[in-house]
Amino acid sequence: MWRGWGLYKRIKMKEQQPLNLDVDGRKELGRLEMSKEVVVTLIGVGTLALFAFAFFFTALYSQFTGKVGFNFDFTSGGTILISAALFIGTLVLHELIHGVFMTKYGGKPSYGAGIAYFILPYFYATTKTAFRRNQFIVIAIAPLVVISLAGIGLMAAFPSVAHWILLPLVVNASGAVGDLWVTRNVLRYPKEVLLEDRKNGLIIYGRETDKLLNISATGFASKFFKVFILCFFALGLLMGTAPMALDILGVESFTIGPAKSLFTIFDFHSSAEGFGFAFFPLPILAISVIAGLVYAIIKTGKPRKRGG
Repeated sequence: MWRGWGLYKRIKMKEQQPLNLDVDGRKELGRLEMSKEVVVTLIGVGTLALFAFAFFFTALYSQFTGKVGFNFDFTSGGTILISAALFIGTLVLHELIHGVFMTKYGGKPSYGAGIAYFILPYFYATTKTAFRRNQFIVIAIAPLVVISLAGIGLMAAFPSVAHWILLPLVVNASGAVGDLWVTRNVLRYPKEVLLEDRKNGLIIYGRETDKLLNISATGFASKFFKVFILCFFALGLLMGTAPMALDILGVESFTIGPAKSLFTIFDFHSSAEGFGFAFFPLPILAISVIAGLVYAIIKTGKPRKRGG
C-alpha cells in the first residue's frame, strides 16, 4: 500500500566517512522509534493524505483540462496493466530518487522491500554513508518535490494524457507522509547533528552541549479530529454568514474555486430581487482534512526535555 516511509529506509549513517559514534564526542539526543503504534498512525495519516492529495491533484487536472471528472474503464485489460505499471513504477522511481540524492552526498545506495509488523508494506533505499541533518532532509523530501513538480508540469503540457499522470502524483504524495513526518521531527535538532536510521527507528546524535529530546509519536488522531471538526464547522459558518456581508458590500457575484464544477467551494450571486448562494460539502471536507493533517503532523511528536 504505502512505501517510502522515512523510518524504514534504514539509512545506516556513519557520516561522510566511517564514524565511530561512541568515540566521536557525540551523545544520543533523541529517537524516533518504529513501534506498532507509529505504523498504525502512518497508515491512518497515509489514508487521509490519499483523500486530500487526490482532491488537490484532481483540482489541478480540472484546471488544466477543463474537465470536471474522468473515467477509467477497468473492464479493459490494457487499463489495468497501465495502472499497475504506473503504480509500481512510481514506487520504484520514488526510491531511485532517494538513491540519486544519497549518491549526491557520497552514499552508495542499495534497495529493498519488506512488511512492517505484517501490516505496512514498504520499499526502502539504504546506504552505509552517514548524513548530516540538512542532507538527510533533502534526501527525504526529494521524491515528493521532484515527482510532484514534474507531474504537474506534464499535466499542464499534455492535458490529453493528464488522467494517467494523476495516479503517480497521488500515490507518490500520499505515500511520502512518512518522509514528511521524519523531516518535521529532524528539523527540531541543530543542523550539525548526525542521524543513524536503524532497523527499529531513527537515532539522532549531537554534541555534548546539545539538549536531550524525547519525541513522542502518540496523540495524532485526537489532534487531527480536533482541528478537522473545528475547521469544518468554522468554514460552514463562514459560508453561511458571508453572503450577507457580500450583499451589504454590493458584490454582484463571488465564487471560490472553479465555477460550476466539483471543486466549487462557494458561489454567491446578487440581483435587484435579492441574493442567493451555495456552498459545497466535499471541498470543505477536503480543506478540513488537509488542515487537520497539517496540525496533527506539526503537533504530534513535540519533543520533551529529558534528564541527563
